[in-house]
Amino acid sequence: MSVYQEFENKDGEEFKLINHLNTDDIERLNWQTAQESGKGFIRDDNGNVSGRLVANIPAEEAAMLEQAKDLDWLAFSRNQDRAAFRRLLKRFPYWQCCEGNI
Repeated sequence: MSVYQEFENKDGEEFKLINHLNTDDIERLNWQTAQESGKGFIRDDNGNVSGRLVANIPAEEAAMLEQAKDLDWLAFSRNQDRAAFRRLLKRFPYWQCCEGNI
């Protein structure tokens, strides 16, 4: 994921800092993961399901959400709130790396 910033000066008084995130690498990785695992189920050599990979959350974004005290992130990271996780996936759809409902 690459991040770059743009600084905009309007009317000599207003300043605007715009952060741009390039999520192409994350989306490509998650797409490949979804293609390999389908609905995200992780299977052992015998075919037994041992878990489900639902999302790849970049550490940088997790840290930014933690620092910003994002309510959905705090509810998910501290209390494993599923509704908050669903809201996060709506806001950051490129995190999801499986097909199907969550």
